[in-house]
Amino acid sequence: MRSRSGLILPESLRQPSRRSLLQLGGLGLGAGFLAACSGPSVGSSDGGGNAETAAETDWSTTEPAEQITFMSLQQGTELEQELVAEFTAETGIVINHISGGGSYEELAQNFRASAGTGEQPDVAQASDVFWFQYLTSGNTIPVDRLLEHLEVEVDDFQEALYGDYEFEGQHWAVPYGRSTPMFYYNKAVWEAAGLPDRGPDTWTEFQEWSPQIQSVLPADGAAMGWSAPGPSNTAWTGQSIMWAHDAAFSHEWAWSLDTDEALWVGNFYRDAFHGPDAWSKVAVDPAAEFAAGLYGAITGSTGGIVSYREMLPTLGVAFMPGGTIPADAPRVPTGGNGLTISAPTPEKQLAGGMLLRHLTTPENSARWAVSTGYMPTRKAAIETETMQAAIAEVPDRQLPIDQLAITKVQDYARALLPGGDLLISEHFERIILSGEDAEPVFADLTNELQRAFEQNVEPHL
Repeated sequence: MRSRSGLILPESLRQPSRRSLLQLGGLGLGAGFLAACSGPSVGSSDGGGNAETAAETDWSTTEPAEQITFMSLQQGTELEQELVAEFTAETGIVINHISGGGSYEELAQNFRASAGTGEQPDVAQASDVFWFQYLTSGNTIPVDRLLEHLEVEVDDFQEALYGDYEFEGQHWAVPYGRSTPMFYYNKAVWEAAGLPDRGPDTWTEFQEWSPQIQSVLPADGAAMGWSAPGPSNTAWTGQSIMWAHDAAFSHEWAWSLDTDEALWVGNFYRDAFHGPDAWSKVAVDPAAEFAAGLYGAITGSTGGIVSYREMLPTLGVAFMPGGTIPADAPRVPTGGNGLTISAPTPEKQLAGGMLLRHLTTPENSARWAVSTGYMPTRKAAIETETMQAAIAEVPDRQLPIDQLAITKVQDYARALLPGGDLLISEHFERIILSGEDAEPVFADLTNELQRAFEQNVEPHL
C-alpha cells in the first residue's frame, strides 16, 4: 500500500482503511454514540451520618464485622477475586463481592441507588469523578483516623494519587486502579516519516511534525486520532493540554475558561480538526484504528502500555507533550478509581479498612499494577520483585511512574463538580465536531458549571 506521498509503507502499516473499519464494525458517530450518562446527582444525606459515626469511634475497642460487601467493576478481575479470597483466608472476614456494572458511571449509579438501603455496599470502588458525590451525599467516611489505627503507612502512597481524594484536610478514599494519560505513537510511522524515535516535547512540535506523519498514512488517516468526546475522554486529557499551556478549567470553585490561555487551547482543538491544516480525526475505536495504521499517534490510559503493544508491536510510549510551561512543571492529571468506605457501623467500617489495607499493600499494589496496567499506588511497590520483573520485561512500564513527577490534583470543575466531566465534554463536542470558536462555547460552559455548583455543591459546603 502506498501513502499519499507515494512511499511504500512497512508491512505493519498495510491495514484496512478507516472507512472499511467503520463499515465492518457497523459503527457511526451519531448522537447515540456520543450520548453518555452524567451519573448520580447529589443532594440527600441518606448515608445515615456515616462520617459522624466514624469520627466518634474508638477504633481500639472495636471488633471488625464478620462479613462485609464490596462493590467493584464487573465483580472484579480474576486477580481481584484472588486478593479478596486471600483476605478472607487471612482474617476470617467474609466478603460479599458484588458487581457495580461495567463502567464507572454504572457503578456510581448502582451505588447511589443502594444508598440508605440494606443493599448499600460497605466498601466500593469510586472513580476520580464520583468519589466527591459520595462524600457530599453523606455515604462515605474519611479514612485518615481508621488508616492510622490500622498502621497503614499512608506516606508510602504516591502523593499525586492519594492527594486526589483529599478535601478540607481529610482523605475520603485510597488509590487503587490509577492511571495517567500517555502519548502513544507508531514507531513504524515515525521511521517512515523521518522523525526521531521519541514523543514530541510539545504540542507545537507535534503540529510541526504532522504533515510528515500524514504523508505516510492512508488518505483517510490522520496524524492524531482522538477518542470521541465523552465522559473521561476529552475532559481528562484536555486538562493536560490546558495545564501545559498555563490554563485550567477551574481553580478550586472559580471557573477559569475566559483566560487567553484557555481560549487558545479551545481553538487549538478547533484547528486540530478543522481547516486546511487539520491533523486530527475523531476515532470510533482509537486503539483498533491506531493499530490498523490509520493514525500516527493517540493518547490513552497507562493501561495501554501492555494492551496496545499486543495489538501493535511497533508501539512507542512517551510523556504527554508540554506547551508553554517549563518541561518539569505539573501538566498531567491522574485518573482511575479509589476505594472508599461506606459502611454504616463501626464494626463494618473497621473490616472495610482492613480490606483497603490488604488490597493496597506494596506487594498487592505491584501485583495489581502488573495484571491491569494501572500504576503501582505505593512507592514501595515499585521496588518489589514483582514490579521490577515486569519493568524488566516491558521497560515502558517505568514511564508512567516517572511521569508522576509532573502530575497534579485534578481541577474541581472536572473531578469534584457533579456532572462537570460530562458538561466539559459536551461543550468540547461543539468545538471538535462543529468547529465552533472557543469563546462563546466556553462562556456557555462557564454558565453551566456555575449552575451545577449552585444546585449540587454549594448547599453542602
